[in-house]
Order: sequence, then C-alpha cells, then structure tokens
Amino acid sequence: MVSDSSKSQHRRSRFASKSDFGPWTLDLGLLALILSASFVGCAWLPRSAINRSNSLIEQAQQAREHGDQQQAMQLLTKASQTAPDNPEVHRNLGRALLQAGARSEGVNHLRYALRRGADDPDAYLELAGVLMEVGRYDECREMVNSALNLVPTHEQAQLMKGRLAELKHNNDEALEVYYRLLANDPGDVEATLRVANVLVQMDRSLQAAPLLRTVVESERIGPPDQARAHWLLGQIYGQERRWDDAEMQLAAAAALRPQLSADECYQVAYASWEAGDRDRAHEFVSKTLALNPDHADALALAAAFRANATAAQTAYSRPPVPTPKSWQTGDSERTRVE
Repeated sequence: MVSDSSKSQHRRSRFASKSDFGPWTLDLGLLALILSASFVGCAWLPRSAINRSNSLIEQAQQAREHGDQQQAMQLLTKASQTAPDNPEVHRNLGRALLQAGARSEGVNHLRYALRRGADDPDAYLELAGVLMEVGRYDECREMVNSALNLVPTHEQAQLMKGRLAELKHNNDEALEVYYRLLANDPGDVEATLRVANVLVQMDRSLQAAPLLRTVVESERIGPPDQARAHWLLGQIYGQERRWDDAEMQLAAAAALRPQLSADECYQVAYASWEAGDRDRAHEFVSKTLALNPDHADALALAAAFRANATAAQTAYSRPPVPTPKSWQTGDSERTRVE
C-alpha cells in the first residue's frame, strides 16, 4: 500500500528545506550593507556580471561548508553589488537572512527573486513555507496558488494547500486535498499521515488507525515517517485505554526520534505506568524531570513511585496519576503530529 519513503522524502525536501545554508550570525552593520547594496536597481547587466555574481554565490556556499559564515555573508554581499538584479543573488540572500533571523528582510529578497526570475513553482513554495511558518497564511495561500497555476498537479503545492486548510480548521477541505493525492498515488506516505492526523482531529480515530498501521508495518518507510505514525497510533491507543498497545507504539516512536520534549517523555511514562511496565515508566519519568524539573504531572508520577516503594515485595499497584494534558478530551491539539 505504501511505497518507498525515499521518493516521498525527496519530494518534500524541495520546499521543506528553507536554506542551503546553516545557522548564521549577522551583525547589524553587515545587514545594513546587504540591504543597501542588494536593492540598487539595474535594468540591464552584462553576462560577465551575472557570471561573476554566480561565482561568488558558489564561493559563499563553499565558505559556509568550511564553517566560515561571516565570509559567506560577505561574498553574498559582493554578489549583490556585482549583479543587483540577479534573482539567484536575492534568493540566496533571502535564505541567509532568514537563517540569521531577519525574517522580514529575507521575505523581501525572496519576493524580489520571484519578480525577477523565471516562473518556478518550487520558488513560490519556498517562500510559501516561510510565510506559513510566521503565520502569514493569506500570503502563503497566494504563493501556493501561484505554484498550482503553473503546475496544477504539483504534489508539494497540494500538500501545502491541505496544511493551510488544516491550520484554518477546514478539515473537510484538507481531506479532499489529501484524498486526491492518494487517488493519484496510493503510496504517498505524507498524504497518508496527514489524512490520519485530520481524522484524529475530527474524532474519527477508528478510521485513522488502519492507515497508520499500513505505515508502521511497512519495512520500506524511513524512520522519520515511521516515528510519526507510531506516535500518533500510540496516542490513539492511549485514548482508547489500550495501554499495552499504547506503550509499544509510543516507545517505538521514542526510539526513532532524535529527541523528545518533556511532555512527550511524560506521555511514554504515563502509558508505561498504566501498562504496568514499571521500568520503562521510571526511565521516562526521569527523562521528563531531567528536561523539566518542575513538570507537575511527572512529579506526581514520581511521588506514586515512592509510595509504591514503601510497600516492599508487594504486588505492583498503580495509584491514579495525571493524564497527559494533550490526551484530555476537548483538546483540539491532543494528537496533532507534524
């Protein structure tokens, strides 16, 4: 049912990765120089200037790869002075500024690159991803629609359209988009996971669980998508009080994920406690408190451990402990998985 995730991951990566550059440090003087230099208009440039600016962009990438971020920024500034109308200069400056935390300036450069460059759906989606991240959903929708006008079947544009519908709580519209993608490619892992997520938000977990099982049972799905499916399935089982299954799925997700938040660690601890797995519950409540020593629910669970310890050699009992807040009825975000 579900195809190799490498295909799906490759398709997502083209807009999900906002930059070819790593984190940047950028002083205000350099930022001012970039902004003043790069928006100096020029109606026409000789090919040599464009070639020179492209060469500087390549050098900037090499500098970044060697860890010299300041040098990379200086090279991009020179590129903007050499060919201020070159769309690639603005695209790379936009990415660099975004990584430096100058979001507004970065968006301006990406928009400028779109105006000056050839129509490219991936360029529209790159900017759409940034706009979505900062909550500028109407502008994001404009970029997504522009991409779809160019390529109506563009998968990532369709996925972003569905995500926008989710963010605006238009779940029926989101499902329509995702089911259309699955009709074209039943093995689309991202669309499968998003359908399952929306169904859970709509309290239709019984329909979501079989979809998630097709992912977790496949040997051809990569760890990130496997982790997402295990986690959401574990939360569904937790809602149903199927504690052994919930613990198994959440623990499997935890093993695949590079890190968990304190609240996520507590969810594993809680499911393990309810399943009667004292060792794993203790392991994850300890992880929760290591991340957040004041975590109230984890402190309550730790107290329950101490209470049990006072009755040596007795049967393992499970006094009531706080349910994870994200599992409580009425929380619309209780099982949202990105």
